[in-house]
Amino acid sequence: MIMNVICYKRVSTDEQRNLGYSLPQQEFVLKEYCRLRNYTIIDIYTEDYSAKTFERPEWKKIMAYINKNRKAVDLILCVKWDRFSRNITDALIVIRSLRNLNVEVNTVEQPLEFTSPDHKMLLSTYLTLPEIENDKNSERTKDGMHRARMSGCWTGSPPKGYKPFRLDKKPTLIPSEDAPLIYEAFERMASGGYSGEEVRRHLRNKGFYLTKQGFLNLIRNPVYAGKIKIVAYKNDPDQLITGLHPPIVTEQVYYTANDVLKGRKRNMKFGDDKSDLYPLKGLLKCPVHGTALTAYGSLSRNKQIYHYYLCTKCKKQHHPVIKVHKHIEEILAGIQVTAQTLNLYKRVLEKMFDKEDVVRKSEISKIQKEMEVLEKRKANLQDRFLDNEITSGAFNDMMEKVNTEMARLQNTLDGLQQEMTPYKKYIKRTIPMLKNIVEYYRKADGVTKKKILCCIFDEKLVLENGRVAATPFSPAVQVLLNITNRFQRAEKKKEVNFDLFSEFAPPAGLEPATL
Repeated sequence: MIMNVICYKRVSTDEQRNLGYSLPQQEFVLKEYCRLRNYTIIDIYTEDYSAKTFERPEWKKIMAYINKNRKAVDLILCVKWDRFSRNITDALIVIRSLRNLNVEVNTVEQPLEFTSPDHKMLLSTYLTLPEIENDKNSERTKDGMHRARMSGCWTGSPPKGYKPFRLDKKPTLIPSEDAPLIYEAFERMASGGYSGEEVRRHLRNKGFYLTKQGFLNLIRNPVYAGKIKIVAYKNDPDQLITGLHPPIVTEQVYYTANDVLKGRKRNMKFGDDKSDLYPLKGLLKCPVHGTALTAYGSLSRNKQIYHYYLCTKCKKQHHPVIKVHKHIEEILAGIQVTAQTLNLYKRVLEKMFDKEDVVRKSEISKIQKEMEVLEKRKANLQDRFLDNEITSGAFNDMMEKVNTEMARLQNTLDGLQQEMTPYKKYIKRTIPMLKNIVEYYRKADGVTKKKILCCIFDEKLVLENGRVAATPFSPAVQVLLNITNRFQRAEKKKEVNFDLFSEFAPPAGLEPATL
């Protein structure tokens, strides 16, 4: 019987290297088989692709040819069934679809007689065995990769800032030419002075391109601190172990950068390119529309620039910057208080705010206790190791976990100890300023001026003819003004001090703004 045949030979790289499934050998067997049976070979397709699925380039060409040339092909011939597929489910579907096109699939070394009912059992066996073998290979590969990563090896593609390296035949990483940029990114994030987007743009300007998500993944990746994150596998939980590769940043910098990224530490950089010129921008509103006034410079006929605060929706709100700034300084001069008033105010606030700082102190105490427990655990592990109760491998693993946790707790503790409560900041920065606020305001930059005004005024200001129409002082400033008036009327200092303690206390829930 004359048959038109497409010969299909396939290897994967591992099979060709390890099992000897060479392409020339397969081609020889296929051609000899067709010669002995007088089959006509239409074409020979060579595949270098995995048989896990039929998403293979050459196989797609075969199917395209068959669909285009109906009845031109009678048989697709392989050496063995594992050359055809290693997935029984997909294989049976493809065989059925080819039968609908009157095309048969068969092999040289494992031929089947499809007219016999027994062929179904044999076909299932031939297709199942390669799939089982493939699953076992996959399992062995995963086990090997897991063991390698547990020993500190790196088994995947190198992350940015690193390149692959062999250390005593073990796969690991070494810093690449991009490592200094990675270090700079972590340092900027850890400083708390930059947002993540600002750091990402800074890297982009230096030719180091990252997407927004790519930058977040980079900062969160512990590999840059010399660690390897191992996901849960079988009975092993998630772990963070020390890798064989050198770190680009210290653990302290890594944890601090991530705290900033998560918002646990305040970002103290306030970017505003024109804040020195327009410190009141964002603090003024239009009484008609209720929208914030903007600011701009207007070029006059004599080529001089005059600056204004204005509402973009109406012509009435159009105030010269110089006139507005002068009136603001007049208001500040009116709220300067005496040293006597400030000293009393400071003493009362310190007593009140010490009671409010309970949460932070409690958290510090809790962390210190946890670190004491970890120190005892380290000492206990050392004793057990010296007494030969645990192996050196178990000792190193447990010590690594304890040290990692202690580093994390120390980083958190340092942040809490360095952090001043909003109340302490208020006392330290705001109180001295109130004694000579006008001078302080004049010397400050635009950003600081805006913060000063935010402490003093409780709402946005409304202007009339370049002057503030009303002064909505914050509760704290209003208390100070009341106390100043009482001092001026008082005749006996002791009686005043006693009577004013209640008036100095800010209203419940008041959290003074900080500079």
